[in-house]
Amino acid sequence: MPSERCLSIQEMLTGQRLCHSESHNDSVLAALNQQRSDGILCDVTLIAEEQKFHAHKAVLAACSDYFRAMFSLCMVESGADEVSLHGVTSLGLKQALEFAYTGQILLEPGVIQDVLAAGSHLQLLELLNLCSHYLIQELNSFNYLDLYRLADLFNLTLLEKAVIDFLVKHLSELLKSRPEDVLTLPYCLLQEVLKSDRLTSLSEEQIWQLAVRWLEHNCHYQYMDELLQYIRFGLMDVDTLHTVALSHPLVQVE
Repeated sequence: MPSERCLSIQEMLTGQRLCHSESHNDSVLAALNQQRSDGILCDVTLIAEEQKFHAHKAVLAACSDYFRAMFSLCMVESGADEVSLHGVTSLGLKQALEFAYTGQILLEPGVIQDVLAAGSHLQLLELLNLCSHYLIQELNSFNYLDLYRLADLFNLTLLEKAVIDFLVKHLSELLKSRPEDVLTLPYCLLQEVLKSDRLTSLSEEQIWQLAVRWLEHNCHYQYMDELLQYIRFGLMDVDTLHTVALSHPLVQVE
């Protein structure tokens, strides 16, 4: 009886499948983070405020355009074992590295400004995005002006839009509870609020009164022409238009 021919593995299998490990990416990153903590197999040391941090150039370049340019172009730092960073605090750099190696960061009032400065300087866009979402969740009637200034300083467009939306929604109550804050709004912020079609909590007469109060409070008459164009005078009744708006010295001078 003839013996059966043994099939090879290649002959027994017919299909192909792309297989992947659910844990591979996380385990590799965790191993790199452990190396960083232990100070082994690292190829660069970052220095901020005289404090040293071990890291891998490849990991840094993968997270940051700043480091990618530093280590891949013909810059002095590309071959250096130690790189001094100016414009970031040691606390900010520590938090930024923690995020780069884990994808996580614990944000709280005591660290947020350092993290923002580090994220902005090192061009860690995902980190800045997380900071924006954190600050949006913290947004309220007491801090919206400070958060707007942070958004402007670090170019956080998501946060800036959130502050504008917050003001559009709550302007009426803010004028009652914290009028001084409203009167100190930067012109660019007030402009965005007044031109919004969603500003329905105030009548056109109230919007006019706000614009006039803001101009007089800050003596920013150079903005008068631009600001008044956002007042929909056509929505005022005739009596209000003549007795309140058109009779006002600002309009008469104009």
